[in-house]
Amino acid sequence: MARAQELGGFFALPQRQPEEQGWTSARDLFKGDDQRLGELVMAYGQRAWESDNRHVAGSAFLVAYLSRVVFPLVGQYVLERRVPDVSLDNLSFHWNGSGIDATGLNCLAFAALPDDSAVNHLDAMAVADADALYAQLKVWLFDDNLNIVIDSLLRAAGASWKVSLNAVAAAFSQVLNRLYATAGRPEEVVRIAASFLTDPDSPIYGQLTMEEFQYQGRTGFFSRRRGCCLWWRSPRSNDYCSNCILLPPDQQDQRFREMLAGLR
Repeated sequence: MARAQELGGFFALPQRQPEEQGWTSARDLFKGDDQRLGELVMAYGQRAWESDNRHVAGSAFLVAYLSRVVFPLVGQYVLERRVPDVSLDNLSFHWNGSGIDATGLNCLAFAALPDDSAVNHLDAMAVADADALYAQLKVWLFDDNLNIVIDSLLRAAGASWKVSLNAVAAAFSQVLNRLYATAGRPEEVVRIAASFLTDPDSPIYGQLTMEEFQYQGRTGFFSRRRGCCLWWRSPRSNDYCSNCILLPPDQQDQRFREMLAGLR
């Protein structure tokens, strides 16, 4: 993931060191003590978004979690045509007191295509073709991670299903926007975005649209969301997200222009 990390710290998902103390498996957190998870979510919501509303806290926690999982996975998928194993059984969290301060892989397992130079790596799983690679991505990210995480947040923390899905959509749009701008392969990013957006099995299906937007000779890849992550309800926010459904399209366009001009 070294090349991906050059695009930003969120694209890195390091391997935890077995001798280090203070780690808990992700499955234990999300499938274990509901009270502990609920308290963790509420404490994070208060600390990060200054809100004790359960829906807002659940969204804040999920957005933070997704930034540590979706960014590195989609980054590897776009840049290397590999899919790291981000199933809950291969993730761990490091605790600093009562909070989590790091996310790590238990092992560097990944799926790769037959012509990948690393396909013979000890932790590699060879898949037949691009369709099989995408299918494995859905298993590890959707079936063995996000579906479980969202259900757990609903049960333990009183989070909102609808808001949680929009938080997932927000994370995907952010990573695709960033990769379009920095990875040097915009056509590939647009193609991969289409595969997520048109797949009924994807949690972002029906949650947003994405489009290439031009202004003053510059082009960006922006989303228009069909829901809200509730960031605007945080006292730390003084505005809506640029792609929020609560903003009319003309105001979204203006913010896209400002971002392309470097004013946001």
